[in-house]
Parts: sequence; structure tokens; C-alpha cells
Amino acid sequence: MKPSVQTPAERLEAIPKPQLKTIDKLVLSPSDWLVMCGGFEDRALALLKSAANTKTPFNVVLILYEPVVAANHAAEARRICRDRNIRLFELSYNRESPSGFGDVLVKLLSTHEGRIFVDISGMSRLLIVQTLVAIKNRAQGFSSCFVTYVEAQNYPPTQGEAEIILDKSDSDPSFSIFFLSSGVYEVTLVPELSSSAPASAHTRLVAFPSLDTHQLTALRAELQPSRLSFIEGIPPALHNSWRQQIIASANCLDKVQNAETYQTSTLYYEETLDRLLKLYAQHGIYERLLISPTGSKMQAVAVGILRSFVEDIQIVYPTPRDFLEPERYTSGVGKMHLLALESFSENNFSEKLAPSASAK
Repeated sequence: MKPSVQTPAERLEAIPKPQLKTIDKLVLSPSDWLVMCGGFEDRALALLKSAANTKTPFNVVLILYEPVVAANHAAEARRICRDRNIRLFELSYNRESPSGFGDVLVKLLSTHEGRIFVDISGMSRLLIVQTLVAIKNRAQGFSSCFVTYVEAQNYPPTQGEAEIILDKSDSDPSFSIFFLSSGVYEVTLVPELSSSAPASAHTRLVAFPSLDTHQLTALRAELQPSRLSFIEGIPPALHNSWRQQIIASANCLDKVQNAETYQTSTLYYEETLDRLLKLYAQHGIYERLLISPTGSKMQAVAVGILRSFVEDIQIVYPTPRDFLEPERYTSGVGKMHLLALESFSENNFSEKLAPSASAK
């Protein structure tokens, strides 16, 4: 009896999902690579500092955003690398023209062997997806590859601040809710993250509503989807649980027609990945799926893993036009996490399936 042929989505669903582990420090060896961004949040440098404290040199790829945000920590990252004799490589990432960056990054990483640690703490959601898809597409796949992530201590705004702004929006329909960024430069469709599926009569937008309501507004206006699936984020800390309801109210989710709503953790990526796989199984045959990773960074990791396997999904992203003051963003450094991606390597998965390749 011949073995059944699995679709990419079925292969991904069958893989045991590795868990996100909390770590006290990051220990790297001279052949290892830390891929990071010098963002303007406190947590952007936390893992670099942790690894540098071991006094063992390693390699750093510092991704520099363009247009430049003056408040970023790139200069501090350079100083740490210089003082600890860490090899530094710099790459520019243009938010307004991000196409092809993944190939550039993988080409640099392929010049040396060693483990790859992708620190998403300072990365944009689109960059997270691009990076994971590019790494998965290399010959080694996700072998010896890890995602690292640092939580913040404080996530503005406070509940009181959010409620005041929401009240203003309710009383004045023209009042726009901006918490982190202002406006949308354009809805970006990166060629390497385009869908390989044929055009369909119906499109479904899978979106992660956020406190910046202009993101969802721009996506709906630009893409004109036939149907909508919203994935609301559930914060891991109880004292932040109010954010889910505030985001739903700010985006008027209860008034959107032809929409279905789900909830997944903002930290534990496997919940989001499981939901995305179910959405694909339910709608992927008859509808063209557009996914916009505007949720948490770990939810973006789930989107990146899904897209690295399932190519008939279109990634769309509302690129911000302007960023607000750095003090409006997170502050402090919270828990550090590590996610091993080895399980998602095609070679590793094929080896595990080999004994049962022929049924009796």
C-alpha cells in the first residue's frame, strides 16, 4: 500500500511543536550568529548584552532600519561589539522597500557555519516573517536555528490612558486612535511572500487587530476582502488582560460583518500556529487567504513558520508612515525566551517519517 502524500500544511500540522523556553542568559560560541535590530526599546539590546557578558566572542548581524529613527540603539550595539571583540556585520532594511531582504541576510549567514539566533525583540512583524521564510528556504532549513525573544516590563498605554482615548474616539468619529505609529505608508505586498495560489472569487483577510486602528482600516480599504477572520491577542500577564477588550472596542470588531473572531496567546506561538492551520484547512481550498501579521511578535513568528511551509498564502502588511515618541513604546527588560526551530526542518521531519514510509 502506497503512503499517502501530505500537503505542506498537513506536514506542518503533524510536526510536534517545540515550546518556548524561559532562559536566564544567552550563551553563544565563536561560530554562532546573533541576528538583531538596534530598536529603540530597552529590550532591543538585552540578549546582546547577556551574550556579551560571557566574554566569548561571536558574530552579530545588526539590521539597520531605513528611514532611520534617531532614537534607536544601533550606536550602543556597535560599542558593545567593539568592546567585547564581537564580529559585527551590518545590513540595511528599508521599511518602504523591503523586498528581497531575506535573500541578502541568508547570503551573509551562508558564508560561515554555526548556530543562528534570530532576536525578534527589536524587529518589525514583517521583518520577522521575511527572516523566518528566508532561513527555512535555505538548504539547511531551520537546522541549528533559534528564535530569541525578550518581554518588556511595561507595555504602554495604561488602562486609564487607553480608556480616555477610546472615549474621545466614541464622541468624535473623526478622532484617530494612534498609540505607537501614525498612519500607513502603504499596504506592502512583498514578492517573496506572495501567494502561489490562483486568483479566487473570494479573499479572506486574516488580521490581528491592534491598538493602532488605522492598520486594520487600511487593510480593509486597500484589499477589499470578501470575508474576515480576526485573531485577538490574549496577554500572558493577567494585569494586561484589559487590552483585549480595549482593542476589540477600538476596532469596532462587533460591528464588522462577515467576520469570525478567535483568541490566541500573544506569547505562546503554537496557539496562533494551530489556529492559522485550522483557518487554512477550513477556508484555504475555496478562498484566497491574506494574512497580516499585525499582532504580537510571537504571533508573527507563527505566521512566519506557517508561510515558510504553505506558499499559497499571501502576506500583507500595513507599513507605518511615522513612529511616535520612543517613550510611547515599551520600557524595561522582562523575561528572556528561546525557541528551537530544529523540529521544523524538512530534513529532520523526513528522517522521523522514514521508518513508516511504506505501510504493510
